[in-house]
Amino acid sequence: MKSVFKQLGKISFEDVKCVLMLMVTALPALVLRLVTKGDIWLIVERVDNAEDNGWIFYQWLRKNRPEQPAYFALDKAAPAFDASDSHILPWGGFRHYMYYLAARVHIRTMFVTPAPSLRVCSYVERFFRKNLPQVYLRHGISTSGVEHHRYEVQRVRIFICGAKPEYDYISQNAGYPDGYVHYTGFARFDDLLEHQSDGRFVLIMPSWRRYIDLYTLTKEQNEQRFLESAYYQHFNSLLNNTAVIDFLENAGYKVKFCIHAQFKKFLHLFSDIDPRIEIVDDSVTIHDLLMATSLLITDYSSVLFDVAYMQKPMIFYQFDFEEFRQKHFSEGYFSYKRDAMGPVVENQDELFDAIKAFYNGKDIVNTEYYIERCNKFFPTHDNNNCERIYNAIRGIKND
Repeated sequence: MKSVFKQLGKISFEDVKCVLMLMVTALPALVLRLVTKGDIWLIVERVDNAEDNGWIFYQWLRKNRPEQPAYFALDKAAPAFDASDSHILPWGGFRHYMYYLAARVHIRTMFVTPAPSLRVCSYVERFFRKNLPQVYLRHGISTSGVEHHRYEVQRVRIFICGAKPEYDYISQNAGYPDGYVHYTGFARFDDLLEHQSDGRFVLIMPSWRRYIDLYTLTKEQNEQRFLESAYYQHFNSLLNNTAVIDFLENAGYKVKFCIHAQFKKFLHLFSDIDPRIEIVDDSVTIHDLLMATSLLITDYSSVLFDVAYMQKPMIFYQFDFEEFRQKHFSEGYFSYKRDAMGPVVENQDELFDAIKAFYNGKDIVNTEYYIERCNKFFPTHDNNNCERIYNAIRGIKND
């Protein structure tokens, strides 16, 4: 109780505004619950963007289950915001607060929740809506340790898994009650199978390193830290590897580089790369890139599983494996050397050899060996993932 009063002492203008909005919308929300028989689903992804599992699941619901009262909260400045769709709620507006209070189920993709104000609304959920079901659709399949996904951390009623080995690992090690963890596949997997293509380009898409960019340092210090990192030195070198780029160009393939969102502020430091490299900007979604790529070159990014679901070739450039495991994520059930759906390499000579091994003289194509690994990881391989997610949520009892 002391901690509650301590937090009340830090009330801001935005907090007061949120409290007033909750008070004003409480009665309309109650009426809304009665009208809809208490079955509203409120979905959120990111405040400012929508292109992932939450958005695709929302679109599937609107098309295939229009009778389900499903709503999506999104900032009006977001590219996906559509004012003509009454089921898209402007973030922080009257209707967002009303549907937040009226919803029977809250559905999220990442750590962002449907709450208009996380700090204030956390008290609402703690004291007034303690049994509100939370559904975690997830952003990516976890391959690392279980620390961030434990039940006491997430506190969700449904934890969606994208693959069978992930389901086995989470359900056995993350402390969830029986029936809380579901292997349905990710919502966006439906879209992958339906719209995948061969855009004849190689996508270089490395992951993030939490230990490189430190909030305790200044901008200049972090930039220097980034420049001195093995991450920058290896990928900057790869983006200037004329042997690799020449080979791919002669084979009829372009090369695209997509830096992690957390590292976009460092993109300007890659200033001397080969001019034939195309830097991916925000005009194209990651989802669309993955559907069109011919070959993925990554290190540890979970986007590998989207590519694996499409059974496309990929290469893992892991020059810093020990450092990554010690400072970023520990190893979980997934061993790259044992389970990866593509060759694992440590230097650019090995990377070049791996690229050439996938080239048949005309096209870049996957091998049966790695396709079998894809099938093993995804024993359920179809475009019914959204349907399974829908059925899992429908199965939640109305507490």
